[in-house]
Amino acid sequence: MVAGIGNIYADEALFLSGIRPMVRCDLISRPRLQRLHTSIRKVLTDSIEAGGTTFSDFRDIHGINGNYGGVAWVYDRENEPCRVCSTPIQRIKLAGRSAHYCPSCQK
Repeated sequence: MVAGIGNIYADEALFLSGIRPMVRCDLISRPRLQRLHTSIRKVLTDSIEAGGTTFSDFRDIHGINGNYGGVAWVYDRENEPCRVCSTPIQRIKLAGRSAHYCPSCQK
């Protein structure tokens, strides 16, 4: 069970499911919601296996940085080429938070 998901993992799960971050949730079809659910589980599992995400000074109980940030599909990659299609990743502000996405891969 997940109570909430942070913007890093939200960006990543939306990318994997092909959904743009500005799409209203009530307009997402059931099949796309199922794809999003699968993507959230994958992103969280991958992040746990990588030790989490470190962009500042976070360390695990053994003093090791999380490595998920180095393999992120879109998060914190503004203007860098998409790892799938080479289109530059875009960053927007939504509700005061940053959101990163690929305008070609996410519809």
